[in-house]
Amino acid sequence: MLKDKNNDLLYLLSLIESLEKIMLYSKDSKTPESFFDYNDQINFNATLALLLHIGETVGKLSDDLLDKNPEIPWEKMRGLRHRIAHDYIALDIVIIFDVVKNKLPDFLSAVYAVTVQRLHEGILNSEELNLAVGSRYYKHIDFKRLKGD
Repeated sequence: MLKDKNNDLLYLLSLIESLEKIMLYSKDSKTPESFFDYNDQINFNATLALLLHIGETVGKLSDDLLDKNPEIPWEKMRGLRHRIAHDYIALDIVIIFDVVKNKLPDFLSAVYAVTVQRLHEGILNSEELNLAVGSRYYKHIDFKRLKGD
């Protein structure tokens, strides 16, 4: 798809869903080792796959959205995707854990905030948002947070 701001809502929702899943998958882990080992590494590996997806999705957001929100570390998320994709074996679980626990919560909040702002400004289509509510693909999104409820 082209980098068209008409597609931004879909990509923002995908980002939020992926970020919320990572928060869920990592919530009980207190150390990098416990996160890596938990559930036979399923949660860790799922997190890596979601981080790859997040980096890819950021690359699909419109230039308008990216340019108007330079305070959000979009490029760092894309860079992390490249690091995971091209250096999987040498990934440092301490760094991944730090990103998950200390960087992603702020990134998630920023993505929620930019989504709410752009919905409020009418840049994003609220009818499309209403269609996404209740979708099994977006079951981890806090739609009340997006609608200001």
